[in-house]
Parts: sequence; structure tokens; C-alpha cells
Amino acid sequence: MQYLLVHVSDEAIAAAKPWDEAAQASLDAWLEESVDQKVNLHGSRLRPPSDATTVKVRRGELIVTDGPFAETKEQVAGYDLLECTDMAEAVQWASKHPSARTGAIEVRALHGYQPPAGLPEPAPGKRRYMMLVCTDPSLDVEELGPIAPVDPWVEATGSRGARRFGSQLDEAASARTVRVRDGQIFVTDGPFAETKEQIAGLDILDCADLDEALEIAAQHPMARHGILEVRPFWPFGED
Repeated sequence: MQYLLVHVSDEAIAAAKPWDEAAQASLDAWLEESVDQKVNLHGSRLRPPSDATTVKVRRGELIVTDGPFAETKEQVAGYDLLECTDMAEAVQWASKHPSARTGAIEVRALHGYQPPAGLPEPAPGKRRYMMLVCTDPSLDVEELGPIAPVDPWVEATGSRGARRFGSQLDEAASARTVRVRDGQIFVTDGPFAETKEQIAGLDILDCADLDEALEIAAQHPMARHGILEVRPFWPFGED
């Protein structure tokens, strides 16, 4: 099965425990081990929450705002996609990642299965973005009607070379959140934050710029029934 590790940062802990050479060495070792064992399919650090942009469509009006989908003390900082036998193995890998010591890791199973594959580098002139598909339970479902099928959006974005990967996730209640504090592992049921909005899926997009990524996000069916957070990847080698 495939599992998404959502790496979450806690600014207070990060400020008290700055990222140093030891933390980087621990990350490098984790990546080497998980890749060598063919567990890690792909992953990336994301730009900070201040670089996030959210998109939603309400009563035909496009609403674009700066910032992440939810205002919480912990915010999404990156991801890894793992191929594991079960949730227990995915949680074990999460517990060994250094971000579990400075924040949390939400472990979510993918809904369905996709052939294991890495991600190619973006084409020249393209930049990579993560689009988190999030729910908005405050909306009146009866008023809005059913969510339109997502397959036409997937086909259209894939045919133009913009969508490189994506999947719906199993429901938030099935998530496990992993934290490591003073060497002790804590695993709790449910997502990393108790908010009304929750991550329901993700897509990885290659676009010329943020405007193109937001245009693609606005066309997603969940823009009318939820919230889409668009965040650029943090290129390797860039501070």
C-alpha cells in the first residue's frame, strides 16, 4: 500500500531547536535508507506557509487569499510518499524521520493504488507546486449539490503536462499522527490538527508560475465544495 507522510512544523519547537548539521545528517540517513529499501517513492520540502495561496469558488466568485488552508500552530512543511506493507510500517518510518522531533508527521493511506514511480524533474521553465485538496464542512452540501466528477479535471491537467501525480486520501479519521519528544514516540489517532478543514487529497503540478497553478486549482471540482492550498516546492540547494 502507499502512504503519504505529511511533515508538519511547529514554529515554537523549531525556534527552540534550530535545524543544524546533526538534524541534516539524520535526514540524509533517513532518505538514504528509505530510498535504498525502495520504500520512498518521492518527496519534497515545501516553501513556508507564508508562501501558500488558497483558492475557492463560492457562488461563482473566485476567492484567492494568501496563507495556508487553516490557521494552526502546526503547518504542512513537506511530504514523502512511501510504499509499505501496512500502516504500522509507515508509522515506523515516520517515527525515524527527524521532523517528528520538531513537529509532527501525519500518516495517511492513499485511496486506491498507483504503480510505484518517482517524479521526473520539472521541464525547463516550469516550477513544481503541491496542491492540497481540503474539505470545508461549513458549506451547505444540500445547497451546493453533489461534487462534480474529478476525472475530467485529471484528464485535462494531465494532457497539458501539468499534473504529475495525485490521489485522494483515505478519510482523516483513519490517519495516524506521529510525534517524538525526548526520545519517546507518541502515536495518536486522527490528523495533526483538530480543525474543521482537513486534507482530503493532493496533486503535484508543474506550472510556468503561480498564476497558472492557481488557474488549474480554480478548475478543480473541490474549489466549489472545499479549499485548495497551493504551495511551491522548496528547490534543493536553495536556502
